[in-house]
Parts: sequence; structure tokens; C-alpha cells
Amino acid sequence: MAVGSLCQRGGASCGACCGLYNREDFSRPALRALLSRRTRALATTPRTKEAFAAAARALARDDAAPLFPSVRVCPLLGFLDAEETRIGCLAHPLSTGGIDLRDCGVYDVGICSSFFCPSHAWLTDDEAAIAARACDDFYLYGLVVTDVPFLRACLAAVAAEAGARVELRHVEEPRFRGALRGLLAVKEELAPGSDGLYGAFEPGTDGEPVPRAIDYEALGRARPAGSWLDEILTCAGADPRSGNDLDRLEELVRARLAVAVAAMPGRA
Repeated sequence: MAVGSLCQRGGASCGACCGLYNREDFSRPALRALLSRRTRALATTPRTKEAFAAAARALARDDAAPLFPSVRVCPLLGFLDAEETRIGCLAHPLSTGGIDLRDCGVYDVGICSSFFCPSHAWLTDDEAAIAARACDDFYLYGLVVTDVPFLRACLAAVAAEAGARVELRHVEEPRFRGALRGLLAVKEELAPGSDGLYGAFEPGTDGEPVPRAIDYEALGRARPAGSWLDEILTCAGADPRSGNDLDRLEELVRARLAVAVAAMPGRA
């Protein structure tokens, strides 16, 4: 089921397709500093294509080399509000006051206007709303909403252990919302360059995501009991190729899942 735009949803916003996380240091402080620098530079740039194109080139020259050269990094992504809580395109007509300057970035207007990441087709409205409400900030939301299998596995794990499907009304309760966010925030603690950073899933012939698989035999480990745990660890890239420690991630997921289950509204 297709959903409305995931780029700006509730209190959350996403800049993944603009290459936000495509750098060696993708920590929250590093990305905040990057976005602030871009926002300040473009705030004083004249609203002309020549000036914006020159500013974009200068910002790109000062940026770090991307982890994955095939993933473009647009220097026109920045903060949309003075509080620096929402991110988006600073060349979009809604940001510039009317003129469309998106041709000055790494994509042209046609691509920016028509592109929707796979999550738009795969997520349901409920799943998207839960992700936005639980994450409620640009950094974690972008990591989670672009990895449909990870989000679904986390929600399925809570449901399996709590005995009830997670609904948006549950996420409105602060204690549970914080606990669910903690589980989803496993995404923030992966090794740089991890396969799990982007949730690199690919569509199958039926349009649904094809999951990766952890080679437990090669690691000398048995597959963990409970399909939800294997799915979360797989999405997080819990294998040596990703630089992540399988045992550490499994312990982290189990601990945070237990907190989320205990906080689930309606449990005795």
C-alpha cells in the first residue's frame, strides 16, 4: 500500500535520498554541524541559479568524501526551521520564497519532483505514522523509515512478546514511545559503513523487499530462536562484513526489546 510523502511527516523529516548518511562520520553531532553550516551559507546566498550553483559547488568542495561514491550527496539539504529540528531542500520553492533552484544541486528538478524511495510503496500508513511518532526527529527517522524490513521486524518483535499488535495509540503513551524509540535507535549504533546503515534491501519480482541473510554457520553460531531476532540482526548488518559484533548487537536488541515490551500499554 502506497503512503503519502515520507520526506516530511509529523514532527519527522528525512534526507536519506540526498545522501545525508553517506559519510564516514555519520554521527548525530557531525550531521548537525554539516547541516548547520550549509543552512548558514545558503541563507545569505542570493536567490539566483548562478549564486546557488556557485554556493553548492563550494559546499561540495568542503564536504568529506562519501562512503559510497555511487550515492550522490546534495549540498542543498539543510535545516528548514530556526530550531534546527526539520530538514529539507533549501532550494525548493517553499524554502526560497517561490523560485525553484533545485537544478543547482546534484539532481535536477525533474528527478527531485518525481522520485519516491521504495518505502513509499512498501509501508502502510500505520507503519509510517508509528515510525514518525516514535522517532520524532530527522536523524533516527531517516535511518528507520528507509529500512522497511527493520521497522517491521522491530514492531513484530514487540507484538510477539507483548501479545498485541503495536498501534499508533500505543505510541502516544510517552513511556512506551521512549522504549520503542530505544529499540529503533539500534540503527544509531552501527559500525561506519555497515550494511545495516542504509537497510540495503532490494525489491523482488513481486515488489516486496528481499532480505539479506547472516551466515551463522561461518560465524560458528546457531540461528537465534525467534524469527524476529534474526530479522532485526540481519537488517542491522550483524556480521563481520559490516564491522558489527553479532553478540553485542544481539544483547543490545534483547535488552531494549524487553524494555519496550514491559512499557507496552495495557500490559499487567
